[in-house]
Amino acid sequence: MSKIILCTSREAKTPFVFLNTKVEIYTYEELCFYIFNNTVLISKTTLSDKLVSWIRKELGMDQLADRLTGMLNKTVSAQDILIEILTAGDYYSADEIRDYAAAWQKYRKFSPDHRLKLKADAYLGYRRYIKAATLYDSILDREDEIDDKVFLGNVLHNRAVAAANNLETDDAKAFFLRAYSLNGNEESLREYFYMIAVTSDTATLRGEIRQRGMDDDLFETIMSEIGDSKDDVREMTIFTMLQRAVYNRMNKNMTDYDKRMDIILGELKDDFREQAM
Repeated sequence: MSKIILCTSREAKTPFVFLNTKVEIYTYEELCFYIFNNTVLISKTTLSDKLVSWIRKELGMDQLADRLTGMLNKTVSAQDILIEILTAGDYYSADEIRDYAAAWQKYRKFSPDHRLKLKADAYLGYRRYIKAATLYDSILDREDEIDDKVFLGNVLHNRAVAAANNLETDDAKAFFLRAYSLNGNEESLREYFYMIAVTSDTATLRGEIRQRGMDDDLFETIMSEIGDSKDDVREMTIFTMLQRAVYNRMNKNMTDYDKRMDIILGELKDDFREQAM
């Protein structure tokens, strides 16, 4: 769900940075939007004196900062602190904040594995693939204790996505196949075929599709999607760019192949530096 951020409060000269996602915010409205949509990534330690100081000095919201300081000195939940921030202005309505509080209560009733997956999924959405993979692995370390096979299959699918975007192609293929065996979701099998397309030749891809009992038309569909001619953009995942680079190589278009591989290597270096911090 998206929301247009109309900022009416003071804009900070220095942004507050949420270190785990590298998201920078400059206004009270942006702070509210981030809180509302990223609660699973906000821990009690995130709600520190540093954030309170930023609210006071950069946003000029002294009264809110005073209330938060008092709350941080007491034994209060992170939920109470977040709702205090959300209700300090009028960016979200009272009904929206009640829905937010209800969603938080529902989240707290989830199993530890379910909560951990939601957190990993959130990191995956921010392209923090190493952190996401670590959390998914924590769940998979206990897979013998998990009865919900569909849930486990979905964890494996997303773990494969993290592996693919870290170019751990063999792991990604294995994860996608295991995911499909558990969740029965054809999207997992389809992503496995994409991995085959990236790491093998067209004959191998066609053979895998037939071996898995899929229609030959799927081969043409996959090749067409990989060969999409749209320009590369920053929001595109590394794996998607790699798919297109491989398509260029298979069609002996080495100029575009070299260009895309240079972009991929640059992005990998940048992503690794950020994720290692």
